[in-house]
Amino acid sequence: MRIRWLFSACIAMSVSAFIPAGNTRELKLTHQTVQAEKNGEDKDKNGGQDKDKNKTGDKTGKKTEKKTEKKTEKKTEKKTEKEKKAEEGLSEEELKELEGKVAKEEKKVGPEVFDQGVKLYYEKNYVMSCKKLWDYMAGNEPGAEKYGYAEFFIAKSLEGLGFTHAAMEYYYNVAKNRTKPELLPDALHAIEKITRNHPFDQGLILLDLIYDTTFGYIPKDLLNFIQYYQGLMDYRNGFIRWGKNHFAKIEKDSYYEYKARYVKAVYELVKYNLEDAIKIFKSILASNIKQADVINNTRQSIARILFEQKKYKEAYDMYEKINSPIEKQASVFMEEAWTQYYLKNYQRAMGLLYSLQAPSFRHYLNPERFIVKALIYKNLCHYNAAKDAVAEFREKYNDALESIYNRVGLEQDPTIMDGALQEPELVELSKFRNLLDNEVYLLGNYILDWSDNGLLDHLAKIYDLKIREVDRKIKQKLDKAIKAFAEKLLEYQEQMNLMDYEIGLAIYKRIKGTPTENKEQKGENEIPFYGVNVYYPFDGEFWNDEMHDFRFFIEDRCYGEERWE
Repeated sequence: MRIRWLFSACIAMSVSAFIPAGNTRELKLTHQTVQAEKNGEDKDKNGGQDKDKNKTGDKTGKKTEKKTEKKTEKKTEKKTEKEKKAEEGLSEEELKELEGKVAKEEKKVGPEVFDQGVKLYYEKNYVMSCKKLWDYMAGNEPGAEKYGYAEFFIAKSLEGLGFTHAAMEYYYNVAKNRTKPELLPDALHAIEKITRNHPFDQGLILLDLIYDTTFGYIPKDLLNFIQYYQGLMDYRNGFIRWGKNHFAKIEKDSYYEYKARYVKAVYELVKYNLEDAIKIFKSILASNIKQADVINNTRQSIARILFEQKKYKEAYDMYEKINSPIEKQASVFMEEAWTQYYLKNYQRAMGLLYSLQAPSFRHYLNPERFIVKALIYKNLCHYNAAKDAVAEFREKYNDALESIYNRVGLEQDPTIMDGALQEPELVELSKFRNLLDNEVYLLGNYILDWSDNGLLDHLAKIYDLKIREVDRKIKQKLDKAIKAFAEKLLEYQEQMNLMDYEIGLAIYKRIKGTPTENKEQKGENEIPFYGVNVYYPFDGEFWNDEMHDFRFFIEDRCYGEERWE
């Protein structure tokens, strides 16, 4: 400041030497004005700085206000959420955790829980084994060290409790994902066992697993299983050469080798190469195979070929060798009745037709039996009984035929539905659907054991999803099957109408000549007073072991010099 003052004084002195004395006041004013201007500039500078400071202060204040508002809002939200949760009955610890005061920690279940589950499995305590193994699986990621083993052992435990589909789901995971490759043979062994004895999800096992997977090295017995189903799928898809290559890798004279032969024979049958087909079928019967399913299917196929070749006696003898459970022989009884009809053994044919009325065949629907019954009565000149058979057909299928003619509600008619569900693909789907229903019902026995850890909900979800998938597949195939059965029923109606017309003609046909005694049938339909056989009158009660022995006593009334055939 002192330097500035000296500098100003020097300027004033130098200026005063050139200005007259009268202008001194003006000089002083000018000097003051210069000083004022300088001070004004300084103030302007300082004022600018103050304004900037004020602006910064304003911004800071706004930010602070915003932060405060946000914090207040968050606190309000937290408090609101806290209040809501408090109303739901949460503990103080949970409320603190909600507020962020307690950090959440990921809880992982240790391998000791897995060990407990495996121990319980070997003790055959499958219920608690499933519970412990699920605890381990729910508490760990699929990549955990024991996870693959846990899936395998929970599958074994579920299978032991009768949940075959749930077990298959986990066996599938073990075999498909192969997180533990050493478990692959055991998983495939278990899958193979279930496919032999129970209905199963063919899409999951045959398509997604077996047909779509390269397994590498596996034991020989499992190789037969894999190669058979891969070859079967190739045949179904029209890749015959590939299918034959798969079948060629199957061990000779094994169970699956005979099943592969059966597939080849059916393929020849489809091409109508009857001689080649029957040759392959007979080679199966000539072997040492002991599996009843292959033997019985082969016998029925041979019998059908013999029937087509009009070798009715040989066909009937082959049918009689089939020894499957009686409830699975509905089609066998119907086909036997046709062979006996063509052999003109009407009493035996009628006995087989009456066997089809047994409760064992209540779900078997075939209008064909009314045609055979009417033909037999007509051929024996029991015209009223023949017309009764026609009337019985019309009464049984009247509602179904009305639905067909009205073109509405076909899927709501129980008769049409039963007939449509006899399609082979739908039969397999229906069996699997029934298995799912039974196993869902079985889940109810374990509500107390599996509800607390989520296993019950998990299994219920598995079954619910599969049931919906199967229902969708059934509906897709059912539409086509319903139309096919409706067309077949209309064809049977036309045949019965023609039969009714022919019976009417036969009633009024003049028989020439004098009636004579039918010596051929004398005594044939009479019950003897004594003998080695015991005769029981039929009282409407069916015994499965007696159905093959039913005989229907009916006399031939078509005797005379001229018989109308």
